[in-house]
Amino acid sequence: MAHLVKQKKTYHVGPDGKRCPKDAPGAKKVTEESSKWYAAGVPGWPKGKRVPLATRKEVAQRMLADLVANAERGQAHMPAADLNRAKLPELLAGYEEDLRHGLASKTRSAKRRPSDGQVRQSVQRVRDLLAGCGFVSVSDLNDAAPAKLAKYLAGRAARPRKQGGFSAQSGEFFRKSAKRFVWWLSVRKRAPVRADLFDDVPGFDAKHNRVHARRHCPPAELAQLLDATRAAEGDYRGLTGEDRYHLYLTAFASGFRAGELAVLTPTHFDLAATPPAVTLTAAETKNKKPARNPLPAGVAAQLRKYLSTRPPGVVWSGTWAEKPAKMLKADLKRAGIPYRVDAQDGPRYLDFHALRHSFVSALAAAGVGPKELQTLARHSDPQLTLSVYTHAGTDALAAAVDRLQLPGGEVAANPLASLSRAELEEAVVGLLGVVGTLLGQAAVPTLPTT
Repeated sequence: MAHLVKQKKTYHVGPDGKRCPKDAPGAKKVTEESSKWYAAGVPGWPKGKRVPLATRKEVAQRMLADLVANAERGQAHMPAADLNRAKLPELLAGYEEDLRHGLASKTRSAKRRPSDGQVRQSVQRVRDLLAGCGFVSVSDLNDAAPAKLAKYLAGRAARPRKQGGFSAQSGEFFRKSAKRFVWWLSVRKRAPVRADLFDDVPGFDAKHNRVHARRHCPPAELAQLLDATRAAEGDYRGLTGEDRYHLYLTAFASGFRAGELAVLTPTHFDLAATPPAVTLTAAETKNKKPARNPLPAGVAAQLRKYLSTRPPGVVWSGTWAEKPAKMLKADLKRAGIPYRVDAQDGPRYLDFHALRHSFVSALAAAGVGPKELQTLARHSDPQLTLSVYTHAGTDALAAAVDRLQLPGGEVAANPLASLSRAELEEAVVGLLGVVGTLLGQAAVPTLPTT
């Protein structure tokens, strides 16, 4: 039966208190207990095998329980005691190699390997954590380590970004990187470290503490942005105003991310199909699954003409994808559209990824169902599609509330009746602008004046 024991060692000391041979004159026998507790009798271990655990008995008991649990699962691995003094930064090379091959995750159902960028980012997070918490050797990952990690993460989350702080979302990524690293040390390297050492470190509520919340681009602003971009002179990292016009239009009509748009070639577009579509291979998407999104007929007509003038290769080449928000921000300023809008729950931004939010929000406003929204957005979780990417504007909410059947009252026959002529003209012009763009019309009809 598994149990804890303390090793005993016997030696002899002379009259001067120094160690000496047992047959020396005046030699005295001394028996001394080890400071550490040892595991013994673990199922699957050789008879008489003992392994050092920890100096504190309660810690050693938890480590022993882990060893027994692993043995019962057929994983009777003995910790490599020689790693106790190993330097953690020196172990990062092995961690990076295993991470690259998908061997550093306790999620056994994961079938795909992380990208090179994800590997580098995860390793850098662990490197920052080791330096920030003062973890130098494996022995530093003891009972005091969780408190040090929690203090470090809370401190960085409280600082401004310019002073090395990070958002709640980044804090959660750092915490998960720490958990994955100690799991790898314990299970893969068999270091004397608890696999669940950091499981009790408090996390961050990233969902309700977003530093960079995005907003959708309503129809009037989208038409205004596209017109101003097309008429812009000069270029941004190799993209002319005409190039950026079709890039923004494709981003809004497909929901593709900047990195996905940056690899598109004319062969990715199937504009003669019914319906016309744009496709990506599994290697080109974020979730590593092939994608085929249909395109509106008007957008396909414009792209057919635009792509006929493009040389072979990447359609929107250059380095624009490194700073897509900066590019869009300049075009928003040119169009007179605010990049940041202060809302009741904090500031919201119209960056490049917000075009993807606008794609989902526009579909929802058109009455598309949740399943179709999730499929077109290519999300694994419908909650992400509905809670983060679908934005309900004030006007849409007010119109929904106006449809309530109230006691003693009737639903308004015309929900636009309360709008002034100026408000009505602004809404119609904005809608016509978007419709004209999607249908491939060059001009937007003007309203008659009285």
